[in-house]
Amino acid sequence: MNNKKRPTIATVAAQAGLSVATVDRVLNARAPVTSDTAERVFHAAEAVGYFAARLIGQRLHERRPTYRFGILLLGTAQAFYGQLAAAIEHAARRHASANLTCQFEYVVDRSPAAIIDQIEQLAVQCDALAVVSFSDPQITACIEQIRAAGVPVVALLSDVDSQGLMPYVGQDNRQVGRTMGWLLAHMCGTREGSVAVLLGGYRFLGHQARVDALREYLQQQAPQLRMLDALINLDDDRLTEEATLELLARHPDLRGLCVVGGGGDGVISALRQRPPGQGLCSIVPESTPLSRQTLADGVLSLVIDSQVQGIGVALIEVMLGLQERPEFDAASQRVFVPLQIVTRENL
Repeated sequence: MNNKKRPTIATVAAQAGLSVATVDRVLNARAPVTSDTAERVFHAAEAVGYFAARLIGQRLHERRPTYRFGILLLGTAQAFYGQLAAAIEHAARRHASANLTCQFEYVVDRSPAAIIDQIEQLAVQCDALAVVSFSDPQITACIEQIRAAGVPVVALLSDVDSQGLMPYVGQDNRQVGRTMGWLLAHMCGTREGSVAVLLGGYRFLGHQARVDALREYLQQQAPQLRMLDALINLDDDRLTEEATLELLARHPDLRGLCVVGGGGDGVISALRQRPPGQGLCSIVPESTPLSRQTLADGVLSLVIDSQVQGIGVALIEVMLGLQERPEFDAASQRVFVPLQIVTRENL
């Protein structure tokens, strides 16, 4: 015989830390309650196995506003962008105040016309957009037209507007560049030598800001390290591998190697082809299973983690906020997610 008591409204109320009357109002829709209170009752009902938990969840779902968000990511650096897409999707599913659907598209053709076509198609289908793109007058004009038509647009990872006058979610790219400089200076010590940097392209304002800040730091704080002309790798792993191998062959005094955008897997592939223990400080900005394993193996020196989970949560919050307050507000709509330095010791 099963003596376990069936959960009651009182059981749910105790679990939620609310009164029985409040739980009754949620269950029977006798009077309005806040969405937060309704969520507490729902989670408590699920936790204790209350028979009406599914009904409460259905009512919550019906009460929430529904939005579709369009997310345009790059088709390169697939491991990183796969993690970012999963983090955004997870944040959207977990958000309690709205029913959210994310529609992901990927840039393969980097011509402005192709990117504009993708942005315009998403704008027709979605309530707000988040875009990873380089800066281009045509793309900027397209985004401004879409914003003027009432569809908010958020720059993701890299600003599109050089003045910073549109919503943004990502890292503070100047901070990332100066942090790379600090790490290089402290790991290389007083040894003289050269530093190489690879970036997706100067039209990516985030990449440009990182390179400029890195160069600025080295000039100010570590003049013994000479920064070579930055190489454009188009965020492509194969190009990055070839460029890295050439740098290692041409510059025997190479002390540091940084990737400020995509292409980190190419650096890893090149580093695995060289003899170990040659005193090179190597930094990539993508924390992926491959980069973490390479750190553990002692082949890679450092990773500046982009914190995709934090970016996903912040992006969903900003995009939701723009549904209610579309007017640009730098204080609430420009979110810089803190970076994390990952080493072999704190994996």
